[in-house]
Amino acid sequence: MDQPSSAMALQYREAMSKVAAAVFVVTTEGSAGRYGITLTAVTSVTDTPPTLLLCINRNARIQPILRANRQLCVNVLATTQQDVAEHFAGMTSIPATERFLQNEWQNHQHTTQPQLVGALAHLHGHIIDSHDMGSHSVFYVAIEHINVNSQENQGLLYFQRQFAQTTALTDQTSYG
Repeated sequence: MDQPSSAMALQYREAMSKVAAAVFVVTTEGSAGRYGITLTAVTSVTDTPPTLLLCINRNARIQPILRANRQLCVNVLATTQQDVAEHFAGMTSIPATERFLQNEWQNHQHTTQPQLVGALAHLHGHIIDSHDMGSHSVFYVAIEHINVNSQENQGLLYFQRQFAQTTALTDQTSYG
């Protein structure tokens, strides 16, 4: 990469660190094995039909596993699950083979995908399309099953390269 492009990439990463993002652990299990990764690059595409977009570095170990398994679960993390985010981001010394042993997981009754007990929500689906863009792959995921945890209301965020938390809004005033 030439110098101007490299400088632009650094500025871009710095600018994106100023955007607060929800924290997710995407898990997959199937013929290619069981694996998970922490992501913040997850967004809704449409609710009809329910579809998510995931951006994952093309060098990530989950890439070939996810492409082979095609099925996955997007776990929306609660503030109490920062340790899970750190494990699956590789920020701890826990090897990938032991990350699922650190917290309580269960396999969804229909999809059999690993879901984190206590997460804010679980969105189960399958990859319907993908495209490579620069250093990342963009995956489109059709959502088939959704579990929402109504007991938990504080989400984990990532902002300025640090974990942060949300709190439930108590003022239900709507605007508009």
